[in-house]
Amino acid sequence: MIKNLHKWLILRLVLAWIVLSLVIGSIVQYLGNVRVDNHIMDMAKNEATGHTDALIAYLSAPSPPALSVLNSRLTAMLKNSNFIAIELYDAAAKKITEAFEPTAREVDKNLSEHDSGLADAKGIVCYKLMLWGETYLRVFAPINNINGANIGYLEGIYHVPGETISNIKRQTLWALVLVVLAILVTGLAMYPLIIRLNRALFDSSHNLMQSNIGLLAVLGSAIAKRDSDTNVHNYRVALYAVCLGEKMRLSDTAMQGLIKGAFLHDLGKIAISDAVLHKPAKLTYEEFEVMKTHVKHGEDIVSSYDWLKDALDVVKCHHEKYNGSGYPAGLKGEDIPLNARVFAVVDVFDALTSQRPYKDEFSFGTAVEIMRESLGSHFDPNVALIFLDNATVLYADICHGDEALLKECLGKSIRKYFSVGV
Repeated sequence: MIKNLHKWLILRLVLAWIVLSLVIGSIVQYLGNVRVDNHIMDMAKNEATGHTDALIAYLSAPSPPALSVLNSRLTAMLKNSNFIAIELYDAAAKKITEAFEPTAREVDKNLSEHDSGLADAKGIVCYKLMLWGETYLRVFAPINNINGANIGYLEGIYHVPGETISNIKRQTLWALVLVVLAILVTGLAMYPLIIRLNRALFDSSHNLMQSNIGLLAVLGSAIAKRDSDTNVHNYRVALYAVCLGEKMRLSDTAMQGLIKGAFLHDLGKIAISDAVLHKPAKLTYEEFEVMKTHVKHGEDIVSSYDWLKDALDVVKCHHEKYNGSGYPAGLKGEDIPLNARVFAVVDVFDALTSQRPYKDEFSFGTAVEIMRESLGSHFDPNVALIFLDNATVLYADICHGDEALLKECLGKSIRKYFSVGV
């Protein structure tokens, strides 16, 4: 049961937003980095392709004057492109010429030597290197003649413009911000929808719970009518049980089972004949054996409905005694379920302090004395002592309370422990 759905939902939507933002943001960041790499390599390849024409022209008619022209063209190329170094080789990997800007020598020292196998490459190859916060590429471009035969290759150092990288990274950052905002807006849009759906679910759950509680009250009333023609006993023992359970700090789940069990503990008496059930005198041995079967009858009835199964501990074991002399299973000590040990105390106390067909009610003092004598035999002493420490107040508030008032008080406890609200 979620006691504060709004807080619960907001926390989970925020958590989902953070997780999705991190995951999708990482993907966007990764794709952005790939885009940067691809873009700068495309730039380098395009510029390298434009520089190969000079080498083709030289190799078509090599001569010292042609080499001088080639060198002039390379120097001009460096000024008008992002290459800071160009080296030209023939098909035998023999260097023909080179051109370097002043900064290129220092960069070249940090770049690995090219692999001789690059001479057989079919396309332009680039290797990226970060130096001093700047991005450089070693570019290898094979040069082919008009027949497709390799006649040499170009090797150069390409300095990637920082502005280009900044622009792409800025675009990636904005894409990342938009993704995060989109996830946030989606979460905000889902919030009222989830609340609305939960409200519908709550209403259905509330109606079902009310039906179940109504069933509980009807069954309790039926056995009360069958046994003593009054609901007051059920109200009293349920209230005593709630108060004792709260003093013992039982969980909400345990309290639900305890309340159900208090209502239904004698449900099996429906199957007991009037001659035994309403006999004003003490039962014979045979009659008492018949009376004891109400436990099994109650167990069979309660077991048939899932919502009532947490009442089984009380229904099955409320006549067990702490020393093992009870029935039906002769359980002993903590083998007896805690809810049954709790209920046994309040059930006996109410039996002692109320009138029955076969006895008059005992005074409060006599009832307490009888119960103290039964510590460790009939009752779990730890449970019984907690009850007896509070018995004076409970007796005054509950024992002779008006049926309508007791019903109202019990209703508050039922709403407390069986609520399905947000």
